[in-house]
Amino acid sequence: MEHQERSAHYEVYEVFIQRDDLSHHVHVGSVVAPSAKLAHQVARENFLRREKAVNIWVVKQEHVHATSYEDQDFFANQMLNKNYREVSGYAENAKKWKTFKQVAITVDDLVNDIKEH
Repeated sequence: MEHQERSAHYEVYEVFIQRDDLSHHVHVGSVVAPSAKLAHQVARENFLRREKAVNIWVVKQEHVHATSYEDQDFFANQMLNKNYREVSGYAENAKKWKTFKQVAITVDDLVNDIKEH
């Protein structure tokens, strides 16, 4: 009888951990395992030995699609001026609103103006 050796094919899995119900999954590292089930166990032993978590994801590294570092065109739209999204703009808006309110006509001013005419 011919003896056939089974060699396990190990793959790299990326590990993502969710620390609590309100947090996002965060990439914490990689593990090497022959299956997703064993990757979960290895990830638990390596990354959750001392810390608590509520969920863990393992994803085959080949299924993670990343951008190329040379593909700068992909991020070109980030160069657009989007300072209106920054919190610092709110202070300027408050100043403009205060100036507007100082020169704006109130309802009382309108009523008094109508009564005079």
